[in-house]
Parts: sequence; structure tokens; C-alpha cells
Amino acid sequence: MIGVRGMALVGVLLISCAARAQAPGEASAVSPGCNRACLIGVVHSYLDALRHKDRGLAPFAKHARYVENDVEMPLGEGLWGSVGGVSATGLEVADPATGNAAWFGTVEEHGQGAFLALRLKVAEGQITEAEAVVQRSPVHPAPFGDPAKLQHDPAFQEVLPAEQRRERERLVAVANGYFSTVEQNDGQIFTAFDPDCQRTENGISTTSGAQGAAAIAQGCESQFRLGLYRINKRVRERRFPIVD
Repeated sequence: MIGVRGMALVGVLLISCAARAQAPGEASAVSPGCNRACLIGVVHSYLDALRHKDRGLAPFAKHARYVENDVEMPLGEGLWGSVGGVSATGLEVADPATGNAAWFGTVEEHGQGAFLALRLKVAEGQITEAEAVVQRSPVHPAPFGDPAKLQHDPAFQEVLPAEQRRERERLVAVANGYFSTVEQNDGQIFTAFDPDCQRTENGISTTSGAQGAAAIAQGCESQFRLGLYRINKRVRERRFPIVD
């Protein structure tokens, strides 16, 4: 069984395990000029440009697309106009096989913290796509943690020994099975959970503590076996652009 500690990110899926194999049929997606370190470097350039509100600090392609919270808009609008700060560190993943990289951390707008999930597509050293999901403090009461206290599970940065790594297709299947489990919510488990699996949403743990579903059952698998998330009826448009 593969141990997976979960963090639910809205809009961007990160599969964080040590794998470098290329899936069949992906040859056309390979970005040979940008390895993992290169992709992470491009992410840092983007964040620096965002922090300074200066697109010229990042290597954008001429016709780069920018999407924020599922809305396509001209690069420089949205968060680019309101950002007041970007956290110094974040969860970083990259996939040279597809030329995609992602970052999950926090930003500041008008003195208020928000969560940012970012995916970049890089081709020939330039950013061709930027997809951002910004989760701001809701107007109406809803679960929302303190962005200043966001901590990433160190398991996401662990590098497994070569003999313990799984092939790319298996990692995608484990992640896809998680969303199938979320979608069904009938007690069936369609993926493999580590006994210590924890889930964080909007900076709040939903699997430990004494609030919400955690007050009924602790841990990922225990909650799903009870069908505690029946509000989720369908998980559509699943994409798996990054296997790291």
C-alpha cells in the first residue's frame, strides 16, 4: 500500500512523491530545456515579479495566458494589482515531463492574508500559462484558517529511496482514487491512505481536533468510511499535470 498524506488544494492538484518516470504518450509534452531545478527557478521568478508587481521580472511568453479563480484575464490584473506581499516559502513541486510546476503558499492583500495555489506551464524557458487560485477570507462565516500559521506537512518534501518509488501511472491512480472516494461518499475507499493521513482545507485541519467532521472521526480513511462528505456530489474536470 502506498502511504499518502493528503492536503486538499482547490483547483490545483499536486502529487508529491519522488518519481521521474515519463508516462506513455507524453513525449510531445516533454520540456527538455528545463529540468526540475529550472522549473522551480521559474516559479521563484514569477513570485518575485508578483511581489514587485512587475511582469518584466519573470520570463513570460509573448502570448502567455493567465487564469485566476477560473476566470481568464489579462496578465497584470486580479491579484497582480492588489497583492501586497508573498510568503517567503511555500510548497513547491515540478514535473519536467510535462513542463509544469506549482507553488502553494500565502499572499497579502490590503493587509489581509489569503491562500494562493499557483500552476505554471513552461516551454522553452518561458511561462506560457499561469493558473492561480486565490482563497480569500470569506464574507460569510465559513472555515478559514490564519494564513500566517500555514504549515506544510514535511512528508511532501521527503524523497523516497529509488526502490520505494512508484511509477507515474500508479501515483496518478492513487490521487484519482482519492477524488473518486470524495465523489461517492458511500463508505467505499477507492485509494490507499496512510494511517497518519491528514487533510488541510483553507488552513484548517478537517481530520484532527474537535471541530466539524473531526469531532466525529479522526483521520482521512475513518471519515470517508462514515460518508461524512456527502455534500460533494461530483468532482469534474480532473487533471493531473504534475507528478513530482
